[in-house]
Amino acid sequence: MRSLSPLLILLSTPTVHSWGELGHRTVGYLAEKYLTTDATAMVTELLVNDKGYDISDAALWADSVKRRTGYTHTRVWHYIDAEDDPPTQCGIKYNRDCKPKKGCIVSAIVNMTSRISSPKLDSTQHKEALMFLIHFLGDIHQPLHTEALDRGGNDIHACFDSHCSKKENLHSIWDTQILHKSRGLPASESDDKVLKDAAQTWATELFEASSLRVWNWDTVAECKDLKKAEDCALKWAGESNKLVCGYVLERGVEWIEQNDLGGEYFEGAVPVVDEMVSKAGLRLGTWLNEIAGARRRVGLLREQERMEM
Repeated sequence: MRSLSPLLILLSTPTVHSWGELGHRTVGYLAEKYLTTDATAMVTELLVNDKGYDISDAALWADSVKRRTGYTHTRVWHYIDAEDDPPTQCGIKYNRDCKPKKGCIVSAIVNMTSRISSPKLDSTQHKEALMFLIHFLGDIHQPLHTEALDRGGNDIHACFDSHCSKKENLHSIWDTQILHKSRGLPASESDDKVLKDAAQTWATELFEASSLRVWNWDTVAECKDLKKAEDCALKWAGESNKLVCGYVLERGVEWIEQNDLGGEYFEGAVPVVDEMVSKAGLRLGTWLNEIAGARRRVGLLREQERMEM
């Protein structure tokens, strides 16, 4: 597969971002706050090779390339289609929902975790694996990336803030509209500098909230064994999918399509989004720390082997 400059791709490719650009950038900046010295060095070594390019830019890369020649097979890696029955019943079954040969976000996280730790691959391949991981850890925390119904909500349309002449699809509302409104940004805001500044501010707030244990969970202790990547990714996907019944589609498709989601529904969605973006950032940071440790151990072992020759 031909590799392309990440910055060139971002500048030349139309993008549609799950969690929206704001959400993915925030996950990247938040993860950065949890990185160890080794993980910071790894991210710097692999990503910072273009002026102004940072971890939040890398968080957008997977969406930027999925329609390009040589990368179109990666489109199915952004989600897992749970064939459940919301709002009555939600749940992921890996053998049913992750299509053989094509894969899904769970198998992609497993694969990219292995690739970035493999001494058999070169630095460009490690870089791409890292950028995929940064993006996929964001995607897997967006509830509609774990649901098959109406193509993850893409075929469900609703008003948002009285914009009813041209209704938004539910997936887009969760990707972008809720996030922008909660951060005081126009729905159409697309300026990278504005979104980067907003993402950095949001990441700082979420980091402080996590430090104060605003949420009653500990994501660090619960999943950081790289050998159990599939179990961890399934756990994360299952948690997101549970929210499809627990909030996103709790009132049913008919109610969604007949109501303006910019009021009470939005107010209830904000803490859900805050918590899931916060979990995504912390889990990504923890995962990258483990990967950096594994890469360092491989490097030390190889150096030891050279010394013994």
